[in-house]
Amino acid sequence: MRADEVVLGATFRIALLLLFLSSALTACEAGLPAKITLLAPFEGQYREIGYNALYALRLAVAEAKSHDAQLVAIDDGGTVASAVERIKALNTDPAVAAIIALGPAASHPAVQMANDKPLLVIGNWGHDRSDEDSLYAAHPDLAKARSTDDLLMLAQNVDIRDDLESLRFESSGSLPDAAFRDRYVNSALYAPPPNLLATLTYDIGRLLLAALKSGEAFATSSHQGIAGDIRFEDGYWVDAPVNRYRYQGGQLVRACD
Repeated sequence: MRADEVVLGATFRIALLLLFLSSALTACEAGLPAKITLLAPFEGQYREIGYNALYALRLAVAEAKSHDAQLVAIDDGGTVASAVERIKALNTDPAVAAIIALGPAASHPAVQMANDKPLLVIGNWGHDRSDEDSLYAAHPDLAKARSTDDLLMLAQNVDIRDDLESLRFESSGSLPDAAFRDRYVNSALYAPPPNLLATLTYDIGRLLLAALKSGEAFATSSHQGIAGDIRFEDGYWVDAPVNRYRYQGGQLVRACD
């Protein structure tokens, strides 16, 4: 585990404790910005998901130059039960304006049903949209198929799987271009290479920041971003792409077959 992951992991545990202890007071303090919360794994097998999303959202906040929101990251605990506990804690914080969820635990139907905030799920982790407060940033066909394909894009697969060259999978995520990759990697000292969902996570962050500034509801907001036009209808990303991918020489590329 990298040094920055150790430090940030401890930071998330402290942040969660403070959330439980002081959430009732946050809304009473004048001038406090709304919170956009990232709920994702930051420890264990899937911590790559959380860190990649975190740097994408940090970049979105920095480039939007927004003072209307504060980005808060919370580790989902690695299980559905712990993720439900986290979402219930977030429910008690009136400053939380929206929650972005990535990973198998954070996006689970039980977590969605326990939530009463606007919840945006990014990626396909084996679960469909399960609650009216959830927005799904993926093609509805992928969501309803309960695909886990976005787990195949994780960099760790290169080291632990020997069948990569034969895999084909689908995602609404898009490979970052050189310009975004440079901005992302140069945004922080320990920023990892952006993964398949980094551009989409960045775009969702920009959509939320713009909606907070304008006062528009997230469900009716739209954003013309790197991943295309993002807007929601019946809880799903309208005209979301279905991109096919494969591995070639250990690198993720678009699949033409």
